[in-house]
Amino acid sequence: MGEKELSALLPDGDKLEVTDTSIVTKSGSNCDVSVDDFPAVSLTVEQVDKFYDPMSKHESFRFTNRKKMAPLPFDGSGAMGDNNIMISTSCGLPQADHLVVLLIARDKSGEDVTDHRSDMEAFMVDFVPRVKRAMACTT
Repeated sequence: MGEKELSALLPDGDKLEVTDTSIVTKSGSNCDVSVDDFPAVSLTVEQVDKFYDPMSKHESFRFTNRKKMAPLPFDGSGAMGDNNIMISTSCGLPQADHLVVLLIARDKSGEDVTDHRSDMEAFMVDFVPRVKRAMACTT
């Protein structure tokens, strides 16, 4: 992961704990990052057989103050809430025509939500292409 992009999402603290770090090995895998027992970041990668629109009414339950993300620098579509992002992107593998990448980034700093959203977006724009390369996506 992009260390700089991830560190912007983590609160200050003494103890960092990461669980299930190999999130690109199978569908539904996830990685959680805690700082001083505060669950700061959760990432999930799902291999799916079709495009799931992050702005569809069926995905609205995931978000608080959902907004469509600006065009991504890779194929796909994204939506952002105050503490999370969902990106659906093509993959082109027999077992994964598309990927859905979910980020939950809990903010306890009290910083402006605009800054937090910007930090989440920077992380995901860096992270999703890395996942696609690691999974050997063809699209």
